[in-house]
Amino acid sequence: MARVVARTPARAWWVGLGLLAAVALVLYFFSQGGLQALSFQLVAWQRDFHRALTMAITEFSGTPTPGAWAALLGVSFGYGVFHAAGPGHGKAVLTTYLLSQGGAVRRALVLSFAASLLQGLVAIGLVVVLVHGLGWVTRQAMGSVAWVEQASFLMVTLLGGWLCLRAIRQLRHPASGPAHAHDHDPHGHHHHDHGHSHDPACCGGHHHVDPSQAADWRTALATVVAIGIRPCSGGVLLLGAATLLGQFAVGVAAVMVMALGTALTVSGLALASVIARGWAERRLAKQSGMQRVGRLLSWAALGGGLAIMTLGISLTITGATQPTSTPLLGEPPPRTGGPVERSSPPSGHPFGN
Repeated sequence: MARVVARTPARAWWVGLGLLAAVALVLYFFSQGGLQALSFQLVAWQRDFHRALTMAITEFSGTPTPGAWAALLGVSFGYGVFHAAGPGHGKAVLTTYLLSQGGAVRRALVLSFAASLLQGLVAIGLVVVLVHGLGWVTRQAMGSVAWVEQASFLMVTLLGGWLCLRAIRQLRHPASGPAHAHDHDPHGHHHHDHGHSHDPACCGGHHHVDPSQAADWRTALATVVAIGIRPCSGGVLLLGAATLLGQFAVGVAAVMVMALGTALTVSGLALASVIARGWAERRLAKQSGMQRVGRLLSWAALGGGLAIMTLGISLTITGATQPTSTPLLGEPPPRTGGPVERSSPPSGHPFGN
C-alpha cells in the first residue's frame, strides 16, 4: 500500500482532497444554514409562505374560480422551490451521497424526485391518520412532525454507518471496491467492462442482476427513505387548512405540486454533485491508474459516510435536547380547547392568525 501511495501524483491527492472539501462545504452550508442571519431570514420567508398557503386555500374555498385555483398551485409550487433552496439535512445527505459515493445522471434525478415525492406522500399520510383518523387538530399534527424527524435523523445515522462499512470493505479488498465504476459516469452511460470483464461467467451482463448494482440501489433506496420520511411542514399545514375548509382533495393536489417544485430544485443540486464527481474522476484518471483512482474514491466514500453519520448523530442529539414547537403557525399561543379550533374556525383564515 505504501508503494501505491508513493506513486500517486501529488495533483491527484489534491483532487481527492478537493472532493472531500466539497462534501464538507455542502454539509456546512445546508445543515447549518451558512450564516445565522441568513437562517433567520429564511425562517421569516418560510413563515410568510405558510401564511400565503393558508390564505390561498381559504380564498379558493370561498370562491373556487380558475384564478384562485391557479394562485393556490402557484404558491404551492413556489413554496416547494423555496423550501428546497434553503438549508436542510435532506439536501445535505443527498448531495454528500452523490459526491462521495458516485452516481449517474439518471440515478441523481430518480433519487431527487423519489425523495421529494415521498415527502409529499408522508405529509398526506400523516394528516390522514392523525387529523382524519384520530381527530387531532392541525397544530398537534404539526408538532408530531418532530417525532418523524427523529426517525429520519436516526436513519441518516444508520445510512452513514453503512456507507462507512462498505468503504472500509472496499479499502481492504481493492479488487472488489471500484468494480461498479460504470455507474459513476456523469452522462448516464454504463461501461460494464470496467469491473466485470474478468469474470468468465458474465457474458454481457444481461442474464442476472449484478450483486454490486443491487447493493447500490438498496443503498440508494435507504437514502431516499432517510430523506423522504421527514414530511414538509408546509405540506402538513396546507393539508390541515384544507381539511378545516372541506377541501382536502384540493390540498392533496397542491401538496403534490409542492413536491414537484421541491424535486426540481433538489435535482439541480444533485446534478451539480454528479458533474463535480465526474470532473474529479476524470482528473484522477488522467494522473494515475484505475486501481489508484478506485482507492482514492474509496477514501472519499469513507469520508462521505463519516460526514453523513456525524450529521445524523448531531441532528438526533439536537432534536432530543431541544423542545418541540410549531413557530410557523403564528406567534400567538394556541388557545385551550383544541376541538373548538377544529369545529369552528374563524372566518377568513383557518387558524385565526
